Amino acid sequence: MTLHESDDMLAGDPLTALLQPVFMGSDFHHAAKQCGDWFLSHEHAIAPSFHLVTEGRCRLTWHDGGEESLQEGDLVFFPGDTPHRLAPEYVSGSESQQIVSLSSTTTGVGLICGHFRFLHDVPPAWFNVLPRSVIISRQARGCAFDNVVEALAEEMSETQAIGHALTTNALANVLLTLILRHCLETALLETRTLRAYLDPPVRKALKRLHEAPQRDWTLQELAHEVGLSRSSFSERFHHIVGTTVARYQGQLRMMLADQALANGESIVGAMLASGYRSESTFRKAYKRIRGIPPARIKTL
Repeated sequence: MTLHESDDMLAGDPLTALLQPVFMGSDFHHAAKQCGDWFLSHEHAIAPSFHLVTEGRCRLTWHDGGEESLQEGDLVFFPGDTPHRLAPEYVSGSESQQIVSLSSTTTGVGLICGHFRFLHDVPPAWFNVLPRSVIISRQARGCAFDNVVEALAEEMSETQAIGHALTTNALANVLLTLILRHCLETALLETRTLRAYLDPPVRKALKRLHEAPQRDWTLQELAHEVGLSRSSFSERFHHIVGTTVARYQGQLRMMLADQALANGESIVGAMLASGYRSESTFRKAYKRIRGIPPARIKTL
């Protein structure tokens, strides 16, 4: 492929150009039917994630008190894996809590939950322009999208099928592309925004930040890396990414801390994983960026 052909590909399909080098695959962390008076808490960000409601209705609650109603067929995507909780919309006092397989005939709320992995466990910078959740109903999906969702739900109900893991992970990988395509088609994400992230200096700077998120990069160091003056680079980065280099790096480091905490690390372990050397500095930075102090919290 010539340089000109490569440039044409970048301009013609910026989604592929930006996603392909960093997308590492999908994992599932829940696939079951919740029955009775149940409650699921997803308190710590691990990676961009999704919930698919295969049966019934449930309520999605945010920490700020906001609520969303999810019904059968709804797919909800969390670009930043914002902490949230799930519970049934209505529960009879006589119903006891239990978890059964998706294929069970017991009445309940079927949920398939997973997350998407990226290079160095850090999602793309342009995910930040998306809302905290994207809810895609069955009616809003095209035929191909709906076929993938239905195939995923069917495969997750047949856990003993030969090639189950390969098939479900492949379908989940396709799911991310279709979700992002939906975001483009509904103007939640704009093609021109994606093209902006292909700006060579900014793209190079983001690559450096994502390659070594624990490093305490200075603005001058990054400006030198991309061949711009400190002021020109700072203005260019802020214009395209929508935040300062320092704030963006702080968000990256908190993602590493969240992953460590979710994996059972201590506060000191999360501090070291995110590149800090002072516990008090780490605690202050975490609370400033996340709004709550760091703590070990169970994930959904």
